[in-house]
Amino acid sequence: MKLTARHRERFRKTIRHIKGKAIGFRIDEILLPDNRRRTREYLTHPGAVGVLALTPDGKILLVKQFRYPMGVFTCEIPAGKLSKCEDPDDCVRRELEEETGFVASKVRELVSYWPTAAFSQEVIHLYVAEGLRPTRMNPDDDEYLELIRVSPRQLEKWIRAGKIQDSKTLIAYLAWKAGLSSTK
Repeated sequence: MKLTARHRERFRKTIRHIKGKAIGFRIDEILLPDNRRRTREYLTHPGAVGVLALTPDGKILLVKQFRYPMGVFTCEIPAGKLSKCEDPDDCVRRELEEETGFVASKVRELVSYWPTAAFSQEVIHLYVAEGLRPTRMNPDDDEYLELIRVSPRQLEKWIRAGKIQDSKTLIAYLAWKAGLSSTK
């Protein structure tokens, strides 16, 4: 079957919407292309950014933090949620400084992606930052972060060993290594 615009699911009504501080949960009733009714459950999210920050000596900045849902410490690229109506380009600079204590003279977008399109509307915008100069870390009051500097070679070893499982970190590193840039 070749799918066309007439195969789109159509919104009918929202059955339930729970708004949390960081994310929400929504149940919508939709109409299938043949007009049967079904529900779709998904997370609502304002979007996020992540940044592969490269130091002048060629290291990559990662933040180590405890991730409650997984129950483990992770090493990830600096990242954060977009504030309401915030531009991703502004957010990435803010998050870089808050989580690492560095500002960048050059920031460019690598790629934007949907981490879980089946049940979330989140979009993550990934960037690479260069020309770093130190300022001061200023994490959120509920964030406990350790700044880690690794070589690209070490990061790749950690990826191969399964020590890095965070999707935004994996995608940002692979996009940077492949020389990708956004066409926005």
